[in-house]
Amino acid sequence: MKQLFLFVSLLLIVHGSHAQSILNKTVSVNVTRQPLATVLDNISSEGNFHFSYIKDFIRDDSLVTVNVSHKTVKQILDMIFQGSCQYKEIGNQLILQRAGKEKWYSVSGYITDAITGRPVSNVTIYERMQLISTMTNEQGFFRIRLRERDQITALTVSKDLYKDTAMIIISGHDQEMKASIKPSNPIMLSIVDVSQYSHVEQTLLGRLFLSSRQRVRSLNLSEFFTKQPYQYSIVPSLGTHGKLGSQVINKASLNMIGGYTAGLHGVEMAGIFNIDQKDVKYVQVAGAFNIVGGKFEGVQFAGLHNHVLDSMKGLQASGISNVIRGSFEGVQLGGIVNHIKGTIVGMQAAAVANLSEDSVQGAQFGGIINQTKYLNGFQAAGIGNLVTGNTEGVQLAGIVNYTEGFKGFHAAGIGNIATGTVEGLQASGIFNYAKKLKGVQVGVVNIADSSDGYSIGLFNLVMKNGYHRLDVYSDETLDINLAWKSGNRKLYTILMVGTSLNNNEKAYSFGFGMGHSFRLNQKMSIEAEFISQSVYLGDWKYPESLNRFQPVLNIKLAKNVTLFAGPCFTISYHDAAATPVAGYKAALPGRYNAFKMGDNVSGWFGWHAGIGFF
Repeated sequence: MKQLFLFVSLLLIVHGSHAQSILNKTVSVNVTRQPLATVLDNISSEGNFHFSYIKDFIRDDSLVTVNVSHKTVKQILDMIFQGSCQYKEIGNQLILQRAGKEKWYSVSGYITDAITGRPVSNVTIYERMQLISTMTNEQGFFRIRLRERDQITALTVSKDLYKDTAMIIISGHDQEMKASIKPSNPIMLSIVDVSQYSHVEQTLLGRLFLSSRQRVRSLNLSEFFTKQPYQYSIVPSLGTHGKLGSQVINKASLNMIGGYTAGLHGVEMAGIFNIDQKDVKYVQVAGAFNIVGGKFEGVQFAGLHNHVLDSMKGLQASGISNVIRGSFEGVQLGGIVNHIKGTIVGMQAAAVANLSEDSVQGAQFGGIINQTKYLNGFQAAGIGNLVTGNTEGVQLAGIVNYTEGFKGFHAAGIGNIATGTVEGLQASGIFNYAKKLKGVQVGVVNIADSSDGYSIGLFNLVMKNGYHRLDVYSDETLDINLAWKSGNRKLYTILMVGTSLNNNEKAYSFGFGMGHSFRLNQKMSIEAEFISQSVYLGDWKYPESLNRFQPVLNIKLAKNVTLFAGPCFTISYHDAAATPVAGYKAALPGRYNAFKMGDNVSGWFGWHAGIGFF
């Protein structure tokens, strides 16, 4: 009788406890984007119980939306926590705890070719929700371990040049299976530029830091990409997304050594390298290098090298090199070299070289060289600037500037070369060359095929319509003078030397001048010239300086012979401390009368006449 009483009492207790179970209580919840703590308070108030939990595990400040009526507490909690919590009742309290250890099961089998029946190696088998994958070996065998979550799981079988195949399995137990995959239908390929479809796996660093299996997996899964809020990895395939990390686009990515992901829409950092298959936004930082297979928008920093296989907008900086295969807008800073295959709108700066295979609209600053096809902006280099097309803007180089057509200003320590038309100013320490000059050249030697502009230098050579003449003449101060005139009729320069033939009144002179020619007809012209010359009278300490203004009447006697003469007005500066030297002229102009224009300045009217050749 006693045992029967205890048994009945126990049944009543169990029945009563079941009737009072907190998880089975029915409640209604209607909230939109409310803190989890508020939602739990509403549920506990309606069910007349209390929640207990550790805040480190339950983030009660997260926002929750729940709209249900007459559901059990367990059903509502399962909706909120998605199986990540387990529940324990103690009296009038419901304790929320982290769910227990997940259960795993394995699926293995063989993949064969549906046509030949032969095993297929390097086939990727993956579960897209759990981001778990594996590959077949040379016998076509695979094994994959999955978490037990849903009753039915779908595995996808992918292989380059084969059709994707889905395998539906009942989860929860180890099992074996076989699958056959069919080759893709053949397609007719049009002619394409293969460089447009380059992949990060094909780069030198990609081949070096990615295994062959990782490259094959990316090739197999070229149509499968997914998104996740974040990822963390030590090296590629060893991280939160496992072997399928290369197919995931993240908002936050942290790689201890290096990472290999599908793309980024946020921030990515790595101790050594980041490799992304597709587009990247907004910040990417690596200790050694970054490689992006798509477009980049934002800021990219690397200790050694940045490589973007498409276009970029933003700031790119590295310790050694930056490479962009598409166009670029922004600022690019390289410790050694910057290389862009597309157009540039912005600025490049490198310690050695900036290279652009298209056009630059902006500025290039290179320690040694800048190169582009077209320039609309500014170039400065320690050695040289090279523009294979036209330039509009400014070129500054320590040694040489080279361009085709030019409009603007370029200056170089040694020379400027323009193989097209120059509209602007060429200035150099030694020489300038222009195919067609419509501007100004300033240098020791100036060369142009044709000229409608002005060449200022010691030697000016215009090949087609230039003015070149060697004059032999005499004037009131020196018996014989030689003058070389070069340039064009708008402006030509004069190099002259002269001497006296009287051994008792010696004098030597050299000078530089400029002139302009007014053509009267085919035979006659008038020239206006200014010449500044120094005259040696036996003492270099006190040379005499002459400034001569002279009109010249030219009469053409033959094709290469011209007779000329004209008056001149000379202003002379001489030092009062100078004393005559025996055998040299005592004073200029000698037998001609001069009038004082100051203590050390005098002037006179004179003449010159001679014959010109060429």
